[in-house]
Amino acid sequence: MKKILIVEDEHELALNIQEILINLEYDVVGIFNNAIDVLDYFIDGSADLILMDVLIQGDLDGIDLCYKLKDKLNIPIVFLTAYSDKSILERISKIMYDGYLLKPFTIESLRSAIFLGLEKLKENENTKQISSTKNTLKIRDKGFLVPVPIYDILFLKADGLYTKVFARSKTYLIRDILKDVLGDLPHTTFVRVHKSYMVNVQHISSFNSKELQIDEYTIPIRRGFYKELHKLTDAK
Repeated sequence: MKKILIVEDEHELALNIQEILINLEYDVVGIFNNAIDVLDYFIDGSADLILMDVLIQGDLDGIDLCYKLKDKLNIPIVFLTAYSDKSILERISKIMYDGYLLKPFTIESLRSAIFLGLEKLKENENTKQISSTKNTLKIRDKGFLVPVPIYDILFLKADGLYTKVFARSKTYLIRDILKDVLGDLPHTTFVRVHKSYMVNVQHISSFNSKELQIDEYTIPIRRGFYKELHKLTDAK
């Protein structure tokens, strides 16, 4: 079931949209009316598509929020707005968005906009599956695209809407949340041992029920993961 996040200033309308989406067999993972709560949600949360109102509460409107999200997340965004004046349309046209619905909209137009947005997501996922078979993780560093060998990566750590990649020779910062980076790495080698950490099991030197050791780094593991980690390391 695809997950949809609603960002809408009018609470009653947001609840109506939620009811429609549930009837269309989508999972509504949250309803927010401001940018700060949305950004906080994506520190560890996820969604397959965002329905974004243009005028929301706070200093950032929906268009500004879209800029921030698109800079860090590869996620379809469909705008919802009651305004069609030229200034708003010009601002929207300058960013990468995946649909636009003028209020009031019909159930069919909403269904179509979501379908088309999710089709773009499917294309992105297919691209990730292809890239995950490669022997390197391509990281943009100071304007250059650096192919970092998979084996040289020790572990990855969540850093808000970014991810730190700890390699043997250098630490990189990439503009993706940890969960999204997982799709670019071989699942037989990398495992998420904690909500903030993903490790290369080939580099684990020791571990107990609470933490593991990779070189000089001590990394916590989630509760109950000890037995599973035993199996993974035995397989190596």
